[in-house]
Amino acid sequence: MGIRGWSMKGHISQRDLARLAGVSPMTISLALRNHPSISNETRQRIHKLAEEHHYRPDPALAALNAYRIKQSSSGYQGSIGWLTNFPTKAGWRTMIQATGYYDGACVRAEELGYRIEEFWCNEPGMNSRRTTQILLARNVRGLIVAPLPEPRGKLALEWDHFCAVSMGYSLMTPHLHVVMNHQFRNMKHVVEQLHTHGYRRIGFAMPSSSDERVDHNYLGGFWIAQQNLPAPAARLAPLLAKDFDRRTFVAWFRRVRPDAIVVAASLIYQVIDWLKEEGLKVPEDLGLAVASVPYRDTTISGIDENVPSIGAHAVDAVVGMIHRNERGIPERPVSQLLEGVWAPGRTLSPQP
Repeated sequence: MGIRGWSMKGHISQRDLARLAGVSPMTISLALRNHPSISNETRQRIHKLAEEHHYRPDPALAALNAYRIKQSSSGYQGSIGWLTNFPTKAGWRTMIQATGYYDGACVRAEELGYRIEEFWCNEPGMNSRRTTQILLARNVRGLIVAPLPEPRGKLALEWDHFCAVSMGYSLMTPHLHVVMNHQFRNMKHVVEQLHTHGYRRIGFAMPSSSDERVDHNYLGGFWIAQQNLPAPAARLAPLLAKDFDRRTFVAWFRRVRPDAIVVAASLIYQVIDWLKEEGLKVPEDLGLAVASVPYRDTTISGIDENVPSIGAHAVDAVVGMIHRNERGIPERPVSQLLEGVWAPGRTLSPQP
C-alpha cells in the first residue's frame, strides 16, 4: 500500500506500518509499547518509521483494548510487590496510614487478578541485585514502594526490570511516579474549616520530619490558607521542631496562644495530654485537627483521606504500567493526588 492508500483514511495504521517495515502487525504493536521481546534495534527502527509517517494511536482501538484487558483480568495475572525498608520486617505497620494503603491495595489487586506480596528490602544479606533476582524469579514485574521510615529515603534496585510507583514523597531516590493524598489542598481545607468553626487564632505544630516527608505540602498549604483568612484572623508563627517534645510545644503554645491547632495525626493524643497538663481541655478550651485522620479513626476532626482508595489507585497505576510495559525510572514522573473530605470528629467545638 502506498501513501495515497492510507491518506484517504486520514491516518496511518499499525498494519500500514507493518507493511512498510516488513514485519507483522504484532511486532509493530509490541515495538511501539517498548516490549522487551523486540530487539532494541527493531524498536528504534519502528519508532523512527512511525514518527516519519506521523503515526498516532487510534483512540477507539485503544479504548477497545482497554476494555478487553479489563474483561480478561479476572483470572490470576501475577503478583505485585509491596516493598518496605524499615529496620524490622513488620516496622511499616506502625504507620497506621500505611496499613490502610495496603488493605486497599490488596482488595483492588484481587479484583484485577493480582496478589500483593510483601518484600522486606532490609532483610539480612539482601542487596539491590539479590532483591532484583528474587523478584524476577517470582515473576514480580509491578512494584509499590510503601512509605519509608524517614523522609528523603533511597531504595536501590535494578529498576529497569519493573513497573513501579511510590506511596508518597518519602522516597527521594529514585524519583518514581507517586500516588498519594493531596496534602497541600487537604491542609488548606482544614484551616478553612477551622475558620468556619469560629476559630481565629489557628496554629500549626508538628515535627519537621512530618512536613519534610510530604515534601513540605503541609506547611505550604497552611501558609497559603492562613494568608487567605479574612480579618480579624491572626497569622500565628508555625512550630516545626526537629525535637518535638513537651517543653518545645508548651513554650510555643504560651507564646502564640492559639485557640485551635493543626497537629500531626501521630502525635495528637500526646498533644492532648500536654494541654491537659496546662489545665486545658479539648475541645472545650481548644480545638485540634489533622490533615490526615488516622485509618479507621472516627474521633479526630480533620480530613478523611479514604486511605484504602489511595492504595487501590496505586494498584491501578501499576497494572496500567504493566499493560503498557512502562518499566524503569520515568523521565517525567507523574503525581496522582487524591483529595479527602472533611470528617467532623470530636476534637473541635460545635460549629456556631
